[in-house]
Amino acid sequence: MEDYLRPDNVEHFWSLYEEFRPAYDAGHLSDAQYWGRIRALAGLAPFDVSHAIELDTEHLLVADEEMVRAVLGFIGQGHSVGILANVPAALGTRIRQTQPWLEECAAVTLSCDIGVAKPDPEAYLVAVDALGAQAKDTHFFDDRPDFVAGAQHLGLKAHLFTGITSIPF
Repeated sequence: MEDYLRPDNVEHFWSLYEEFRPAYDAGHLSDAQYWGRIRALAGLAPFDVSHAIELDTEHLLVADEEMVRAVLGFIGQGHSVGILANVPAALGTRIRQTQPWLEECAAVTLSCDIGVAKPDPEAYLVAVDALGAQAKDTHFFDDRPDFVAGAQHLGLKAHLFTGITSIPF
């Protein structure tokens, strides 16, 4: 993290980052609004929002190679696979440009495109619909327990992904 983005209270910074992230990922906050709130509430000096976006995007753009292998493996076995990701618009654009493996998926649902983010129930419903599936027949994997719980609440067969060995079938 750049020096001017180093908060005095790192824990507070990350709690603000997470608190406002669903609204940012769903497109309800602009880049300037999201980073402006964090800057003000974390007591940071003014900074170039575009640079903060670039740092954040570069960090989040790194694909989990184990998950990518699992997704491509499921597709290779004939399963219909979709992606549901919470991402702001800038990251969504970069993902589409740099992750060609996503073209193999039956559906790619990004929060910035649909106006809702996990764990909002509507996000899961839109993603299942994009697959042309039913919630009860859909397996959902995520590395966040709150997102898994949200999917389970809607009747998806949701699993906490902690690595390729955590896949139950």
